[in-house]
Amino acid sequence: MQWKRIRYRLEWLGVKMLTVLIPLLSRRACAWLARFVGRVAFLLDKKGREVTLANIEAALGDEYSAEEQLRIGRASYESFARTMLDLFWAPRLQRAGWEKYVEVEGLEHFDAVAGKPCVVLCAHHAGVEWTGLACGLRGYCGSALTQAFKNPLLNKFFTQMRGSTGQVILTQKMSMLRMLRRLESGERVGMLIDLNVSPTQAATVLDTFGMKMCATYLHAVLHLKTGARLVPMTADPRPDGMCKVTVHPALEIPEGATGQEIAQIAWNFLEKLIREKPEAWMWGYKHWRFRPKGATHRYPYYARESGKFEKLLRAVPEESGAAWE
Repeated sequence: MQWKRIRYRLEWLGVKMLTVLIPLLSRRACAWLARFVGRVAFLLDKKGREVTLANIEAALGDEYSAEEQLRIGRASYESFARTMLDLFWAPRLQRAGWEKYVEVEGLEHFDAVAGKPCVVLCAHHAGVEWTGLACGLRGYCGSALTQAFKNPLLNKFFTQMRGSTGQVILTQKMSMLRMLRRLESGERVGMLIDLNVSPTQAATVLDTFGMKMCATYLHAVLHLKTGARLVPMTADPRPDGMCKVTVHPALEIPEGATGQEIAQIAWNFLEKLIREKPEAWMWGYKHWRFRPKGATHRYPYYARESGKFEKLLRAVPEESGAAWE
């Protein structure tokens, strides 16, 4: 317990230093540092590298050679480093002239649903931390669902950085109720949809890269309860330090679609983007913790069979995942 308190304090001190030092960098320097940190982390993080490469091989092994998979994995680490360093740099966006650092495209899709409930869909994709920040700068503020840190000392720092341009940051505590209330008042709420969750939580089974994923479908439930439009948003960090944020058209949801089918529609949109630029996704997460019994498709080494996952899988008709592609 004593060591944990010491570790938490050291983590707090490290984050505090980053909040002071990173904003001093130019955008080009920040982008260069992210590439350097990402490459070093990929080299030193043995366990994380193993998960990353296992995921890429299972999902894209038929499309890329071993050498190309290694390149994608290394670039994914660089993308993650860039995403985090950009968040620490974010206070600089509050100064005049922020337009030269970030471009926002597609805001007309927010205008089309103005005053109506809207769930903004994001993923663990490069630049995701700047999506909400950029919209806030353009006057399109809303709420964003985030996961609290195990170290409570860090939550204040990240909440301040993520909300520095007007966003309201929500934690997962009573998230469903809080998001419902905001949607019912016509607000926008944002969330990550590529979260792997336990079969005992609010989860469904999705077809992802030929594998079954136990994933959240909170966004689908919110759509069913409020009629909220589901609007994807992505970011594209550039080597020169700039970042382009894109608001995509609302997803077309067929009448009568189930929660699982809605979640699958959202995933299909995301998977298309990942396949187009795989190095931008965070492959280091254990996205496929569970595998079906007797699965013939290769799964990452960490995937395991689970009776609870099988029960959830039986509740999802085999054809429903592809019915609305």
